Amino acid sequence: MVAKTKKNKPENPEKDLQATITDAYIDFYLNKGKKPASVYEFTSRLKIEEKDFYQFFGSFEGLEKSLWSGFLNTTLETLSASGEYESYPVKEKLLSFYYTLAEVLKSKRSFILLSTEKEAELLKNHTLSKAREVFQAYVSGLMEEGMESGEIVKRPYITERYPELLWLQLLFVLRFWIKDESAGFEKTDAAIEKAVKVSFDLMGPGAVDSLIDMAKFLYHNR
Repeated sequence: MVAKTKKNKPENPEKDLQATITDAYIDFYLNKGKKPASVYEFTSRLKIEEKDFYQFFGSFEGLEKSLWSGFLNTTLETLSASGEYESYPVKEKLLSFYYTLAEVLKSKRSFILLSTEKEAELLKNHTLSKAREVFQAYVSGLMEEGMESGEIVKRPYITERYPELLWLQLLFVLRFWIKDESAGFEKTDAAIEKAVKVSFDLMGPGAVDSLIDMAKFLYHNR
């Protein structure tokens, strides 16, 4: 006799509600072309109480901050789940991070394009502040690993700036991806490869050739 199975209850109802609110916000933005007028209007449409929204976010800007940090966390979780990732050299790990992030962002590209029509908005309203914290914690670990393996040279007064320089590199990749209209975003893949090569050449020996190659690439894709 086969035993009857009980229906599985949601493992984390709060997480499910947070995801529901986030998805509904993206859907509203895409259909209306703008943010909801107020949290009250938004939660009324969603048929939840306003306090439910504030359980997770202090504002719509807070929601977008969480969304962007979520993109990075999903990327890192995907990499951690890979059996091969941990065996990669530091340079290959950073390349894998960017390529994986580009894949994660694809599912929300329409929203990202609409919400960043003015490119400066990525910095102006601090939407990426939480994402920046996640990224800099990640690359700080990579830098330590790279200095131990010899892939990265430790330089007085400069080494501590590496995470900040790599953050600027991430912004470059995001902006390039936003503007990229090539099939399969192949130009973004090329930009990632060249940007990472330049950064590791700068953090190690032999930067000149990479800088010239990167300059030519950007000139032809301006």
